[in-house]
Amino acid sequence: MADTLSEPLIPEDYDYKTPDHLIIWLDAYIGDPERYHHLKKSFSSNIDPRNQTWTMLNDRDYDNLTRTHEAMPVSFGGILCLLLAFTDPNACYAAFEKYKDKRILFITSGSLGEHIVPSIIANFREVFTDPIGNDPYSTIYIFCGNIAYHKNWAIPYVEYILMFDHEVELLTRMTCDMAKFYFTKAGRLNAHGDLENALRFYGWSKRLYLQNEKIGGSCRSRINEIDEMTTIVEQTLRSRKVSANHDAQNSDDDEKGCEPCT
Repeated sequence: MADTLSEPLIPEDYDYKTPDHLIIWLDAYIGDPERYHHLKKSFSSNIDPRNQTWTMLNDRDYDNLTRTHEAMPVSFGGILCLLLAFTDPNACYAAFEKYKDKRILFITSGSLGEHIVPSIIANFREVFTDPIGNDPYSTIYIFCGNIAYHKNWAIPYVEYILMFDHEVELLTRMTCDMAKFYFTKAGRLNAHGDLENALRFYGWSKRLYLQNEKIGGSCRSRINEIDEMTTIVEQTLRSRKVSANHDAQNSDDDEKGCEPCT
């Protein structure tokens, strides 16, 4: 089983200023070097986007994140996203107001989640709702040592919450959720004829699903579906190119055949 979801390369066509996803992590013990080894290893950073060398975040990086409250571009599963880490629920809440236009994946401990999740859903429900299908996103991840202890307060928010007591299971679900997001986005772009961007997002979705498999996920059928859709989109793009070249050639021939003006 892989220890990390991070990969050394990020596609060159990423916009480093506006990645789709923001991961917000709220936990009183983020800075403890003895905790969350798998979760911490899943993120890598690169201070220079022109440099393709990515390194795992260290304890100092997490200390800086919890002190500065500034979003850091990181690689997660080979896909660029932003990461914010908090030990203070008030600062965490303020981040939702600042970044409510992002696709947020929210990790929180059970004890802190009990107090902040009701306010987050009451005031930022749209962050966890598909703007087109109006379906809820289950991307509030309660990471705790005793799921049963926290079930009572979490039940009213069951459409938005998933609970985990193991880091690898949490990471498996997060990569799957991000992959689904890009697969859906690719499908919608494909339906609207934006084939180049659809192809890009199918590729990002596949990358995440492949990472998901490496840590124990089961998503071969979705990977096969992406391959099929990619083939169809590529064939359509090639047909468009051939047609465009043919039209351009006919236009040139028509111009050459015109009689000179008198």
